[in-house]
Amino acid sequence: MTNAQRVADGFQQLGPTFVKVGQALATRPDILHVPLAEALANLHDNMRPFDNLMAKRIIRRDLFFLMKDKTIKDASYLYDDKARKAFMDSLSDQPVAAASMAQVYKGTLPGYGYVAVKVQRPGIRKKVERDATLLHSTATWIESLKWPRGTPKDGQRLVGSMQIVKTVDELTSRVFEDMDFNHEAENMKAFSQMYCHKRGTSKTVQVVVPEVIPELCSSRVIVMEWIEGTKLTDICDGCVDKEDTVAENLTLVKKAIECTLSQVLDTGLLHADPHPGNLLKVRTQDNHIELGYLDFGLVNYVPQAVRDGIVCAVVQLVFARNIEAVADLCVDLKLLPPEKIEDPIERQKLVEALKKTFDDILIWPKDAQGRSTAVPKVRFEHLIASLTDLVGSFEFTVPPYFLNNARALATLEGIALKLDPNFNILRVIYPYSINRLMLNPTVSKLAEDTFLDICNSPDTKLFDTHRSMMLLNDWALLTGYPKRKIFWDLATSAGSRHVSSKIIQDFFRKRYRSMLQWYQNFIPNRLKGHHKLRLKL
Repeated sequence: MTNAQRVADGFQQLGPTFVKVGQALATRPDILHVPLAEALANLHDNMRPFDNLMAKRIIRRDLFFLMKDKTIKDASYLYDDKARKAFMDSLSDQPVAAASMAQVYKGTLPGYGYVAVKVQRPGIRKKVERDATLLHSTATWIESLKWPRGTPKDGQRLVGSMQIVKTVDELTSRVFEDMDFNHEAENMKAFSQMYCHKRGTSKTVQVVVPEVIPELCSSRVIVMEWIEGTKLTDICDGCVDKEDTVAENLTLVKKAIECTLSQVLDTGLLHADPHPGNLLKVRTQDNHIELGYLDFGLVNYVPQAVRDGIVCAVVQLVFARNIEAVADLCVDLKLLPPEKIEDPIERQKLVEALKKTFDDILIWPKDAQGRSTAVPKVRFEHLIASLTDLVGSFEFTVPPYFLNNARALATLEGIALKLDPNFNILRVIYPYSINRLMLNPTVSKLAEDTFLDICNSPDTKLFDTHRSMMLLNDWALLTGYPKRKIFWDLATSAGSRHVSSKIIQDFFRKRYRSMLQWYQNFIPNRLKGHHKLRLKL
């Protein structure tokens, strides 16, 4: 057994709470050594399973109690003892996947077809409760530590204003949430109604989502449609079609990032655990390659005000490089209380700290004179240390959906980097944010004010048509949309009518001034010419 395998085995033995940490680390081979990342990847769906007899006993027992409910029995596929026996006999001899919370069997449901049966590990709640108590006690002890006497920070907290206990409690609460299978079934239905390629209402992106069979679900068992597919990280090194497979999988990862952005910025319904074990490459019945989502234990809701704040912060940072505006948006993002920004001294400290943080974690292209705005690349190896220092210096409150959003995007970028080392996640996030800012479908006052602020000249503070055209150019080039569509969408979207009218008014105002200037120059010259002609006559 290698050292990397021993570390992965240690995570398994520590329990489900620590496995979640290992799963997140497994997607970052750019931060960890590759062998360690590969060993930790087994924590996604290849952990040691628990006893098969016990698993099937739990399934049989929960189905028995569900069938005692007359209303469920009449509506269920397992309407009699014969159907229930056929179903239990159809379950695979061994689990097809085993993770920290549960393991999965493949079966055949009479009158339906192939299904996946997810059964929770016995005694898991007690282990998580033990982990939560241990982590809470450790965090409390760390928060109580103070700088020793004689140091410049004598008596102050060693971790500054970092809320470690709150963060740890939030982490463990998410693990408890992941154990509630009834809650997961509801999450699956909500996500399917929004994003399923068969019945979803989303107009931006659609994916394959398994259909849940609610009458066969309990607090320990979920029965859902079986989805056949392969992991996005499964690449055959010696295969002839390796390049095609990598290209297909990278396209699906980009789609997963776009789907996450849609969740974070459009609908607010966020699948917070998109690791490689939960994302599949699926071939549909019409022979199309689609992205499939699994495991809906961790689903959060992002408030509308925060969604608008994220869009504005991304465009202010990448397009305008306006760190002061990003600092002000920390209030809209619910990261800081308003008084921190209202105090000029505290605001200046925050601006300087953000400048240092962005200098550390962003790499800007040297040539910024291209056809579109230069998009920086994130240095994730510096991200954790820089953000820890920033959070420790200010009283940041990091909501759970913010942490989960960051983790989801970091996980997806890790998968993409494994397929393409040159992948830049901001080149996906930035154009999506521009699209959202320009169309402003929620008619957000913050989004409208941000657009007008970005389009104002830094020197005159007046609306600058050239800057607005640069933003529109980025929108067209980075999204691949034709400019006709860009202008049409801008003119017809309810949230951007004020903005588009501002652009049109400024355009015609400048044309009018130009024509007036020409007229004022032309007429005197013509009059001078007539005057000279009279003198000659």
